[in-house]
Amino acid sequence: MKFGSHLYGTATPQSDLDIKAVYLPDARDILLQRVKPSVNIVREKSRGEKNTAEDIDFEAYSPAKFLDLLAEGQTVALDMLFAPADMMLSTPDPVWSEIKALAPRLFSRKTTAFVSYCRQQARKYGVKGARLAAVRLALDGLTAIEDSYGANTKLGVAEAEIRDLAASHDLLDIVVLPHPDGNPATYFDVAGKKAIFSASIKGARTMVQNLFDEFGARTRAAEDNQGVDWKAMTHAVRIADQAIEFLDTRQITFPRPNAAHLLAIKRGEIPYASVAEEIENLLTEVEMAVARTTLPETVDRDQIDDFIVDLHQQIVSG
Repeated sequence: MKFGSHLYGTATPQSDLDIKAVYLPDARDILLQRVKPSVNIVREKSRGEKNTAEDIDFEAYSPAKFLDLLAEGQTVALDMLFAPADMMLSTPDPVWSEIKALAPRLFSRKTTAFVSYCRQQARKYGVKGARLAAVRLALDGLTAIEDSYGANTKLGVAEAEIRDLAASHDLLDIVVLPHPDGNPATYFDVAGKKAIFSASIKGARTMVQNLFDEFGARTRAAEDNQGVDWKAMTHAVRIADQAIEFLDTRQITFPRPNAAHLLAIKRGEIPYASVAEEIENLLTEVEMAVARTTLPETVDRDQIDDFIVDLHQQIVSG
């Protein structure tokens, strides 16, 4: 099937062609346990070289891999699932209809991976005043704490001051999360960025300084629209819109109903600040959609195993 911008309705004369598929493994690979999760065919390019309109990128997933991606709520699988008939480059095997029949039983509120993506994009592109104010407050506070305790002192030594700082703004917080070593660890959360208490005060202050500088760069980008990754911002808006539609209706429409708007973003015709604000507002709508969705809490993944066992038995038996 055609994928990417051709599926979304945002293709331009410069767009390459992305093709996605689900392939049926042969009996030999099944018996030898050599079924590849995915197969990729792309033109070999030099370092930094981008695709041209003549390029065709092909990727095919095994049924097991595709169903796993679907159960995780990965956008690539959801986009493929809801691709309309006119995107198909050949008549699908009957197995595709069986996969589509199984798919709705693999949807759940815990498998909408794109929600996490939306949150990441809002943090990446957002330039709202509240977030900038929180970062500035944290930077000023950590600078003062560093002056008092010394650069190499552990952040946790100044826990009392950090807790006072965290209490001063909604986007500052103290959180306890699992550490890679398996033990709980305490972090100072600054607008989504986290500094572990075992790090030095200087390390935490540097992290927040970098975040503050990053906000400054975004603000300058908002002012002059320079150095903006418009394709990435288009992707962020599209994914958020799709997330809301899917959470509310369990469907995704292609091409996207707002394809003209997405194209305008892609071409840089809308000011950066407006798109950044749109992304942040869309995140709020996504969170509301998550709260109201009727999707079940979990998925019975045994359904995937049962489907793959039956499919492989059919292929092996001929």
